[in-house]
Amino acid sequence: MRDHDHPTHRHPPIPGQRIFRSMVAVWLCFAVFLLRGQKGIPFYSVIAALQCLQPYTKEMGKVAKKRLVGTLIGAFWGLLTLLLELGLLYDGIPDEWSHFLLLGLFTGIVLYSTVLLKATEAAYFSAVVFLSIAVNHIGDANPYLFAFNRMLDTLIGVLIAEIVNRLHLPRLRNTDILFVSGIGDTILGADRKLSPYSKVELNRLIEDGARFTISTSETQATVRELLSGVKLPYPIITMNGAALYRLDTMEYLRTVPMRPEKTARLLSWTDELSLGCFSNSVEQNLLVVRYDTLANEGMEQIFREKRSSPYRNYVQSKTDPNDDVLYLFVVDTKDRIEQARKDFQSRPWAEEYRIEIEATDIPGYAGMKIYDADVSKEAMLEELKQLMGMEKTVTMGSIQGHYDVYIPNADRDFVVKELKRRFEPVSIRGWRNMFRL
Repeated sequence: MRDHDHPTHRHPPIPGQRIFRSMVAVWLCFAVFLLRGQKGIPFYSVIAALQCLQPYTKEMGKVAKKRLVGTLIGAFWGLLTLLLELGLLYDGIPDEWSHFLLLGLFTGIVLYSTVLLKATEAAYFSAVVFLSIAVNHIGDANPYLFAFNRMLDTLIGVLIAEIVNRLHLPRLRNTDILFVSGIGDTILGADRKLSPYSKVELNRLIEDGARFTISTSETQATVRELLSGVKLPYPIITMNGAALYRLDTMEYLRTVPMRPEKTARLLSWTDELSLGCFSNSVEQNLLVVRYDTLANEGMEQIFREKRSSPYRNYVQSKTDPNDDVLYLFVVDTKDRIEQARKDFQSRPWAEEYRIEIEATDIPGYAGMKIYDADVSKEAMLEELKQLMGMEKTVTMGSIQGHYDVYIPNADRDFVVKELKRRFEPVSIRGWRNMFRL
């Protein structure tokens, strides 16, 4: 749910660390070339460095390994091709037709060798290295020397990328703080998407030990969709505090269902007012969404948009009060939802529940979510703190005065910037963290 609307101001994306690190890596490759007395070909070092620079440290190691394996395979077949052309098959440089035919044949051999060696992830690098040797350097007087220099140039680029990617400013890491963020206008932009900068930095901070989680009114299925590509290893608070869920193990750790008599009363009330609704319950670690009928266009559209998710299970049947219902989601026109809200609040039992009115993406329609009065994000956060053995928390949201950190404009990546500032402040005491292993 969006807490309030903000004016949308589009700004050019901020250059990320990868851009600056790429600039440094390119400069270092040429600096090493000069220090070597201008031996070798720095172009190959630069290409290797740029290919190995990755937003995440773990990924960089994988790419570097691919680059080295590919270089060895490609250099071997490139050297063999040069020897065949220069020594065994021809007396000197062959004619173009024979040369190109041999290149095509050996390109297939290079790619097939990566299959035999179970190194298919290095196939592209192998082919590039092979062609760079066999195509451009057939006239070299010493093919052995060139193949060696080619591997050395690549190794220099890989090592420079490793150093540049792993070297950082001295920073502390406050792993004793649990950082909790909303979604809506907090971490997502006005387009309801996570910016590339926030996604990369958030994953990096979590990889470096930041204890970060989400607290939202959405279901776990919606969180997966909105934060696709973000690795959240800690339990998230969903459905306004009605459930605590682990995305990695797909497990509900805690739920706060309504008592059967409370559910029965709500169902009777919706029937009395002829309101259509979805009931949400958790059964055997599955989110089950029941509905009697799709009573209006709003319900029909929500059903069409949401039913394809493998993390939601829609069932057309009457809701049994004994189904451990977490909340009812009433959907109707804005006028009818407002009338329903007023009627609900006039009932003598209204204080036994908690209601949330929220906008929908469907023109003219709104929704009303009804929970047990005991459901709250704050209460579930206390349970999460106990589960994780945490005492300190920092909450971030878009309602001023309600959270530890007020986020005025999610389009500026404020959540991730604030997380970075608080989790890893620059300090000489963090010198041990200057080089990431």
